[in-house]
Amino acid sequence: LPYDQAERERTAAAVEAALGEQPAMMARANGRELPLGRAVEEALAVTEVLVAAPPVSPTALDLGLTRRERDVLRLLVEGHTDREIGAALFLSHRTVATHVSNLLAKLGVPSRSAAATSAVRRGLVEERRVGAP
Repeated sequence: LPYDQAERERTAAAVEAALGEQPAMMARANGRELPLGRAVEEALAVTEVLVAAPPVSPTALDLGLTRRERDVLRLLVEGHTDREIGAALFLSHRTVATHVSNLLAKLGVPSRSAAATSAVRRGLVEERRVGAP
């Protein structure tokens, strides 16, 4: 989606900086040639390696959180329900539930409260309570 374009570009730039320009170009070209199923398998394999590594101050970008997921996470940490988050962000509660499910997976936690705790501990959002200034 257009609103994710800047984030994709930042992620691509970070990957290129980490790999180097030539290896990044080769990886991109090789990835385009893979069948979708194989590309997904390789991405999951890389994810497993990254998840097994000890975390080093991960940021929202490092975790692959979208702008909308960060918005949902901020409100989740504040203690809002899916319906309240939906109203605040002009989303249906079902869309919010999908974002929450994605957040749980990306954060590697089993529940909303664990997601909130993890987000605060990792410095992804500041801890705030409902009604707090």
